[in-house]
Amino acid sequence: MNNEFDNLIYKVMEDVVAGGLADRHTIFSIAELHNVKPTLIRDQLTKGIKVEMEHTKDSRIAREVAMDHLVEDPKYYDKLADMEA
Repeated sequence: MNNEFDNLIYKVMEDVVAGGLADRHTIFSIAELHNVKPTLIRDQLTKGIKVEMEHTKDSRIAREVAMDHLVEDPKYYDKLADMEA
């Protein structure tokens, strides 16, 4: 991990926005919740942070929003991309 973006993918961070679906979740716990591999969640989170950065300048908020979406659907950002295509 060489940059801040990579750190966002793996680091368990404190809540910036209270009350999200992903509170106290990690990549691993979301993967377990959906019975998928952690690499799927990691890849979706990478995509998700980039998407959510279109709506905020704070990468911590982007990460939290992306994690919330992944708690709902582990393939959220692939489905979003398909809808936008």
